Amino acid sequence: MRRAFTALTLGLSSAEKPTSHSTSSTRSRQRSAFSPASSSARLLRSVPASPQQTEERFLALLNRAYDGWLLKIQNDFSQDSYETELANLDSDGVYRSFGLACPEYALIRLMGRMSISIGRRLGELYDNLPRYVAAARFGLEPGQVAATINRLQLDVCVPFDRLKEEDLEVVKDSVVTHFGSPAPGAGLGIEIRYNFNPNDSARLRKDVAMAEGLKQERLFPIYLVYSAISPRAEAIARLKRAGWHFLVGPDAVAFTKSLLGLDLTELLEDVKVQSLIRQKIDKIMGSLGQSHAFRAATARMSERSDPSS
Repeated sequence: MRRAFTALTLGLSSAEKPTSHSTSSTRSRQRSAFSPASSSARLLRSVPASPQQTEERFLALLNRAYDGWLLKIQNDFSQDSYETELANLDSDGVYRSFGLACPEYALIRLMGRMSISIGRRLGELYDNLPRYVAAARFGLEPGQVAATINRLQLDVCVPFDRLKEEDLEVVKDSVVTHFGSPAPGAGLGIEIRYNFNPNDSARLRKDVAMAEGLKQERLFPIYLVYSAISPRAEAIARLKRAGWHFLVGPDAVAFTKSLLGLDLTELLEDVKVQSLIRQKIDKIMGSLGQSHAFRAATARMSERSDPSS
């Protein structure tokens, strides 16, 4: 665990008090274009002071995610929620005509919403942690690491003119190692996804707009996708044409370790983290199995499979 967080103890003094730099008028204009995202600023207000504190922060993020999922199961899979869902299906002529006003399909719909909730909370976790790490690693202020570009929130911004000379060398070496050439411009603009499976054109349009904004600010656009099984090739191809540079799966994890000193694989395999995950998942899956919606749907499935019924 401590190796996963070695970077977090670096640059903390500069995080408490930003190092002043002599800047040209061009750099001043570039910085003024980065407006801090208010929600991110609140999250980054306190920079982690030690690996232990950062571990506690990560465990707190996990607790928040798992507790949210448990509460959603308790609410959405309750008898009242299930009966409302089934009644809505039965009141709709389309679903009723196709035989879908039934307990099994009601459960499928509830499961779909649960899957969406899991995706959202995992996305929040993967967004929040690298922001904390980047702020501590490079001594950046909240508004510098969490910026708004083209009225869109950027996950992580690494402005070159705010880095110490030794940190700038690390950043540039990481880019050359993973992308084959130096990063031009004023810094890095990084978007982070735990998976990548955009299901609507609006999401892609926002990513295209973000790439355009990053290029206007002379930031090198980097897109990290940590899941290796989710990416859609056609969507990635479109965003590459817009200017994004993608790293997927192990390559994204390796770049994060090289740039920030954070080994996400090691972090997630930590004994303390895995113990919490197993404890929470057992509770969530047990609650799901005992929920009214699940028991009602599985009972109906058993009736269908029983020839005597």
